[in-house]
Amino acid sequence: MTGLRLQSAWHWCALALLLASMTGCEKSNAGAEKKAAPPVKVEMATPTEKEVTDFQDFTGRLEAVESVEIRARVSGYLTKIAFDPSIELGAEVEVGDSLFEIDERPYLNTLATADAQLAQATARQKTTAAELARTEELVAKKAATARDLERDVGQNAEAVASIQVASASIAQAKLDLEFAKITAPISGRISRSVPSVGDLITPATGLLTSIVSVDPIHLYFDMDEPTLQTLQKLVREGKLKGPMEGEIPLLMGLTTDDGHPHRGKLDFIENQVDPNTGTIRVRGVFANPKPERGPRPLTPGSFARVRLPVGEPHKAVLISERAIGRNLDQSFVYVVDAENKVVYRPVTLGSLKDGMRVIVDGLTAGERIVTNGLQRVRPGSKVEPQTAAAVEE
Repeated sequence: MTGLRLQSAWHWCALALLLASMTGCEKSNAGAEKKAAPPVKVEMATPTEKEVTDFQDFTGRLEAVESVEIRARVSGYLTKIAFDPSIELGAEVEVGDSLFEIDERPYLNTLATADAQLAQATARQKTTAAELARTEELVAKKAATARDLERDVGQNAEAVASIQVASASIAQAKLDLEFAKITAPISGRISRSVPSVGDLITPATGLLTSIVSVDPIHLYFDMDEPTLQTLQKLVREGKLKGPMEGEIPLLMGLTTDDGHPHRGKLDFIENQVDPNTGTIRVRGVFANPKPERGPRPLTPGSFARVRLPVGEPHKAVLISERAIGRNLDQSFVYVVDAENKVVYRPVTLGSLKDGMRVIVDGLTAGERIVTNGLQRVRPGSKVEPQTAAAVEE
């Protein structure tokens, strides 16, 4: 009897423990529900839709349309340097401006000597011509021999040749005298003077200075083969005029420029693709006007960024770069659906336009996307749309 009572008591204790544990589980589950994470506050926006033109970006170098090395053509002591590039940064000269002057006195003397030789030769020729005329009369009267006539003909021809030699000497003396004054053959920006006044310079001396033209200016860059083929296709379809028609625009910016403020046009494409690099050399031309103060903005030899349009204007979807996530080789965005839940969406990226990225495929203009805080959300999680200021708080 006592055993039955003990067994019954044991059953009642076990039942009480079971009920207590079930009650604890229910309370634990209820507490878990109460502690569920609230929606994440994220900044959201809708994509922008506007008309854009597709571009390809390249890098290149500016080159002068004309470049001249100034060298001496005659020898002599340098008496004058007629320019001073240190006066102003980027000093310029015009065609015909005096650059250097070599002592011209030896060449003046040479010219005077040549003039005298011409006068002497002319007088000599007059004498031989008169003697030839008399000899011809005597021969006609048979008072002189044929040998006398041949002699006078030869002397007269020699005198005529002496006149020609003297005339050539005068021409050379005048040319040397002209070369003693070195002038600018082109307009442009001049470099420093290598020699100094008093130096003896000769044609073998080497470079005296150099001049590069500055307006217009060329930009050379290498275009990849796919872009070349795209341009050729657009020209064939009549959607773009060829470089011979001067209708392919180029946008260019220097290292310190914001964007591409300089506008020019493509004016030359090389005749073949380089098989080693798969690129083709292309040239653009840009105006480089002189400002009211200071040097011109474009300098030969400078690095430049160039943008080439490769299509017609079209509607495109653009989003902020902050809204784009990257997973290995796949770009994606987080789209927020009608229930404020995050949806993973792969996208295809296009070019960058004024700080906004063109989305070629995967997104439409009316959808909402997470623009900030991508690392705090996951696909399927619920979010709470906020302004940028609210998210920062």
